[in-house]
Amino acid sequence: MIKAGFKYFFLTGLLLCVSPAVSAQEFFLDVRVQAPQVQSSDKAVFTTMQNALRDFVNGRSWTETRFEVAERIRGSLVFTIDEYQPSTGVMRGNLQVQFTRPVYMSDYQSPTMMFLDGSVDITYRENQSMEFNPGRFDDNLTSIIGFYCYLALGLDAASFSTESSYHLKQAQIIVANAQSANGSSGWSQSVNNRNRYWLIEELLSPANTDFLTSWYSYHRMGMDRMHSPVQQRAAKEAMSLALIGLHGIYERNPNSSLLRWYFDAKSQEIIQVFGDGPTMNQSDLIEALNQMDPSNRSSYLSMSQR
Repeated sequence: MIKAGFKYFFLTGLLLCVSPAVSAQEFFLDVRVQAPQVQSSDKAVFTTMQNALRDFVNGRSWTETRFEVAERIRGSLVFTIDEYQPSTGVMRGNLQVQFTRPVYMSDYQSPTMMFLDGSVDITYRENQSMEFNPGRFDDNLTSIIGFYCYLALGLDAASFSTESSYHLKQAQIIVANAQSANGSSGWSQSVNNRNRYWLIEELLSPANTDFLTSWYSYHRMGMDRMHSPVQQRAAKEAMSLALIGLHGIYERNPNSSLLRWYFDAKSQEIIQVFGDGPTMNQSDLIEALNQMDPSNRSSYLSMSQR
């Protein structure tokens, strides 16, 4: 249940249930591997792969920082395998990525990433060892996992400090190493703007510094103050300014993939926050949201009708 100061949030699927490894340091991630379309008698390999990846993600220490239980990053990594060659271990499919961030003094988990990676091209043989070093490329599977783990760590850190970019830069190094060693489209800058390369490229682009500034204000000055009834109005105003601050990115690039995945993750939360609680003038916010995220226009307009 959400604590009293945060009572007007309805989670509607934003809380994720996971079964983490006991030795987890930074993550409580549910990792699943499914292959509903694969016609093979060797489907046990997917269960073995799932268990190995779950241990790899949750049992590994990704940083030198000790995360308290309440601070750990929750979410899920769901691999859907569409093609599988038992003789070589080659698999192709997609990966659904979801991450959340704990909110101060609340049981609520704020979504930080919802992204469908449609270019998963990996090789896995049953019971193979998993080697990973962010400074080199070992294989596509562990590099993909490592990339998203460092991306999650980077987004989490950036929500608490404007000076935290180390983990995001680690993710960028993983991309560069994978590009040099692997021809998969998921690492390419020339295939489309909805892949791993463009995720981190747009996040760290000097042209988009206002994104991480907004990211910090939205979470630290907004969400983390919502637990206190006396701070809720000020928290909502800080979040409103943070969201309006993203409009500069839209003006430079209306088709920004950065904004697309942002609103994929945040739109329902924004609607819930500004559709309840202390009232405030939301006209500028709604105008900006309607332009940046037109697919949710009707829901944003309804926020002004409460």
